[in-house]
Parts: sequence; C-alpha cells; structure tokens
Amino acid sequence: MSALHRVLVVEDDRNAFELLKIALSSLPLDVANAASGQQAIAQLAAELPELIFLDIDLPDMHGWQILEHFKDTGRLRPIPVIVLTAHGEPVHRLIGSLQAVAVFLRKPFKADEVRAHVRQLLSL
Repeated sequence: MSALHRVLVVEDDRNAFELLKIALSSLPLDVANAASGQQAIAQLAAELPELIFLDIDLPDMHGWQILEHFKDTGRLRPIPVIVLTAHGEPVHRLIGSLQAVAVFLRKPFKADEVRAHVRQLLSL
C-alpha cells in the first residue's frame, strides 16, 4: 500500500466537501476539511498538507485572504493550490495567477478532471 498524501480542502459547504472526497476516494489521500478561513489558517499553521483545495467564498473571509496571510512567510509556496469555486469572473482567474495557484476549477467540477489534476500535482 502506498503512503497517503495529506490534502486540505478549504470548503464551507459540507455537501461540496463530501462530493470532492468521493471523487478523490480512489487516490491514496488523507483528506481533511477546514470549513472556514480561520480554521484553515489554524490547520495550515499547525501542519502543512501536500495539496490544498481552496474555495473562494468562505463564511468569514475570502479564500484569497488565506493565501495572502501566508504570502510573506513563503510557507505555502511549495504547496500546490487548486481553487475550486463557483466564480468564473476573469478577475478571480487573474488573482489566482497572481497568487501562483496551480489550477483554477469551476463548480460543479468533473471528478475525472479533479483526479487528473491531483495525480499530476502529486506525481501519482
């Protein structure tokens, strides 16, 4: 059995998190959830995952603020981020490129597309 790769999903919608978890279930991943920006910041301060899924709309802040919080430290720099959002506006793609986001996906997502990106980013 291969080692599990730690993944943090920053998503406040429990159903969206469960759907993503099901989509990723065939991969060797240990998937954790942070349902708010503050929860994500606390989890990322305590232990870094190998991959982050990031929603933009959270109950307490924008997902971009989470990345901004860690930007000066460089702590998240080596970790690929997949933005998974309902927002399709060009400004969000621009912000994503400025934040060095690895992948920008719109909800609803296609499970096979998500798995392909995860396989590529984690070299699975």
